[in-house]
Amino acid sequence: METLTPGSETALDFPDLLRYWRGRRGYSQLALSLAAGVSQRHISFLESGRSRPSREMVLALAERLGVPLRQRNRMLLAGGFAPAYSEYKLVSPPLQMVQQAISLILAKQEPFPAVVLDRFWNLVDANAAYRRMLEVLLDDGRVPVALGDGGGRINLMLTVFDPNGLWPVIENARQVGRYLLRRVWQELQVQANDEIAREIFARIAVWHPDMVGAGGVLLPDDEATDGPPPPVLPVTLRAGAFRASLFSTITTLGIPQDVTLQEMRIECFFPADDATREVFEALAHDPSPAPQKR
Repeated sequence: METLTPGSETALDFPDLLRYWRGRRGYSQLALSLAAGVSQRHISFLESGRSRPSREMVLALAERLGVPLRQRNRMLLAGGFAPAYSEYKLVSPPLQMVQQAISLILAKQEPFPAVVLDRFWNLVDANAAYRRMLEVLLDDGRVPVALGDGGGRINLMLTVFDPNGLWPVIENARQVGRYLLRRVWQELQVQANDEIAREIFARIAVWHPDMVGAGGVLLPDDEATDGPPPPVLPVTLRAGAFRASLFSTITTLGIPQDVTLQEMRIECFFPADDATREVFEALAHDPSPAPQKR
């Protein structure tokens, strides 16, 4: 069995944060000192609190350890310094050119779905094809899920796992769900102290005790499959007359210097077969007819 509970990162002071990230990246004090160009003694003093880091040292160590920008700001605050990285909303003027680039990606993906997600899988933006697909899939009374402080936005990860959301219309839900659970665990490792992260895990565990056991343990899959897995795992959706099989790619921005931009993901969906391609092409030309209710 595999634990899904992210490693604790409840540290509030710089020594604990430095030890946490050094451990997360598998560095010894000696290896980190060589990478940062300082003595092992200095790293030891920083982790014990006997020495205080300079702003430049905090940033240098965070860079060597590959710490995400949000957590670099946190390390700076813990060291007594102001954050170094901005966190603009996507609609803010400084991100105007990026917003235009994202809009271009969404538009070019038509007639196939594309969606923009934040770090907790809240829906930030989506193209018309994605919105049409979501309307079809949720047409018979199922509702999308929103997190408490997500600004009322749809949380797509929870909507997928919700028994009253998308879970019933995903034909291969258990396969997709197990993959997504591991993805959630991997991406939330650095945010284990965040209340939203805990809420996501708690809700999934309540909805699917057959997949997530006590203590956030991923229960073994009792549905063995014969032969090697396919090159990609498609998501197969069915709601009345609507049926589609999709695989996706995830795009991130290169060299982001803003917290929001580093954490943003653009997920583009592509047809896994010709029938799915035809479904979305037809839906783009005539989106008004609703599928038959089940």
